[in-house]
Amino acid sequence: MLCGMAEILSIQHERVDDVPVIIGVATKLGMADILNRHLGTHGLQQGLHNGQLAVGWLAYILSQADHRKSAVRDWAGGLSHTLCQLLGQPIRPVDFSDDRLGALLWRFSDDAAWQAIEQDLWTASVTVYDVPLTGVRVDATTGSGHHEPHPSGLMQYGHSKDHRPDLTQFKLMAAAAEPTGQLLASDIVAGQCADDPLYTPLIRRVRHLLGRRGLLYCGDCKMAALATRADLVGNGDYYLTPLPRTGETAKQLEGWVNAIVDGKQMATLIWDGNTLLGAGYEFERPQTATWQDVQGKAHPVSWSERVLVTRSLVLAQQQQTLLEQRLAKTTAALLALTPLPGKGKRQIREEAVLRQAIQQTLERYRVQGLLTVEWEPETTTVTNYRGRGRPGAQRATVTKTQVRYVIRKVQRNEAAITAHGYRLGWRVQVTNQCAERLTLAQAVVHYRGGWIMERDFHLVKDLPLGLSPLFVWKDDQIKGLTRLLTLALRILTLIETQVRQGLRQENQHLTGLYAGQAQRQTARPTGKRILQAFARAQITLTGLVVNPQTEWHITALSELHEQVLRYLRLPVTLYAALINNSS
Repeated sequence: MLCGMAEILSIQHERVDDVPVIIGVATKLGMADILNRHLGTHGLQQGLHNGQLAVGWLAYILSQADHRKSAVRDWAGGLSHTLCQLLGQPIRPVDFSDDRLGALLWRFSDDAAWQAIEQDLWTASVTVYDVPLTGVRVDATTGSGHHEPHPSGLMQYGHSKDHRPDLTQFKLMAAAAEPTGQLLASDIVAGQCADDPLYTPLIRRVRHLLGRRGLLYCGDCKMAALATRADLVGNGDYYLTPLPRTGETAKQLEGWVNAIVDGKQMATLIWDGNTLLGAGYEFERPQTATWQDVQGKAHPVSWSERVLVTRSLVLAQQQQTLLEQRLAKTTAALLALTPLPGKGKRQIREEAVLRQAIQQTLERYRVQGLLTVEWEPETTTVTNYRGRGRPGAQRATVTKTQVRYVIRKVQRNEAAITAHGYRLGWRVQVTNQCAERLTLAQAVVHYRGGWIMERDFHLVKDLPLGLSPLFVWKDDQIKGLTRLLTLALRILTLIETQVRQGLRQENQHLTGLYAGQAQRQTARPTGKRILQAFARAQITLTGLVVNPQTEWHITALSELHEQVLRYLRLPVTLYAALINNSS
């Protein structure tokens, strides 16, 4: 018998799974202390400090893939011993109540406090985990919900990046460190705001946070606003951004591409190692603009800008597929203009009407000049008796001649389609970085790294963080919750990057991450899958209550778990330390 001759009064079970890993990483960063330093606390507050409370809630969010306040209290109650050991303080039933969590979100909504938190978290990330920084990626996304818009509120109707224009939304601007995707800074603004003017304030915050200049900032076409580029140049930084394919740029791009197609301009192949990405060329042009400092003082600046005209083979293939789909849909739509006579089948009786319908159809599907349409008039004669009564030889008749126009053939113009195909897949990017430090091929490869922001946004908006749907309604709660989820994203990103870095340095693989595929190996595990490996093991802390003490026992860790802990610079005794046999 485990407890000798003593009588076992009860048994307690706590499913700890990945909770020690999550809190362990947060503790190593000093996250609780950082949050306590800037969030403050109420003079009469007892129990967990705000930093400890936030770290505990983050453990719930990442382990349970849920951010609702209502379920946290019961979860914490089922892990009271574990959380006590990890947070260093006994857990009271009221610590994770809705009121405490709501008050915590309110404190997170303070902009000045949040900016100070981001500053200290980045410093801690560099100090503790040596997070590299080669550049900055900037982008925007939206969070939507079934909220009523208010004139000065966050939730507004606007251009939805979630393809839900029926829902109100707020906008999240974020900047991440390359190449890891570790968040640097974020801004939350009303959902109707345009992206263009939001880049400069965030970039200035990042510049201050890093205390560095001369970095390459990369973003989508909304970062290409001339004022944003001028600010970067005026402050000694660099940019790489595509130009929007609208307005004057669209006309210019057509001419730049025509120069290639017509043989007036030579293009060079663009490779990423042994992979052919496409082709392109570049030229320089002068730029002059004015940027404003934080005091509002205007500063004129002139610089030389490289224009990179490139063709992506992948994009060209995608656009070619879409073109073929449009051609097929156009053909079907054209033939449907002149159906066979029948009840409810409207006929076109005037050639001018048919010409107009054909032109509108070609324009709607954007295939002008790629299809040839042949039609002809069809004449029919109809004889009817005059008046009422039965037909007879003496009865008068009237003959009517009707003309309808019929489309006989819709033919592909293969020469035009082929020529059009040469113009697919082209885009234009601009940069003020010199070619010696950023070649044409390097610029193309670097911009393809935009997946790090897409991944960050995907994690925030989908599981395990799941920003949508929103279960909070007030602006301060929305802002606070979003910021809390970005803290969870920081932890998840650190777990992923540190494990990958350790595997790369040791030329190792992880085995056993995939359920049902025990022998499958990977050198690039995701943070989500790493945490799932702990949860799938069902690591359980068992307490045998024996008067007057409790004896604790915990599930043994596997080699995989110990390997992950080592890469995260966490002690392999992290789980064993939860055993505290006390009265």
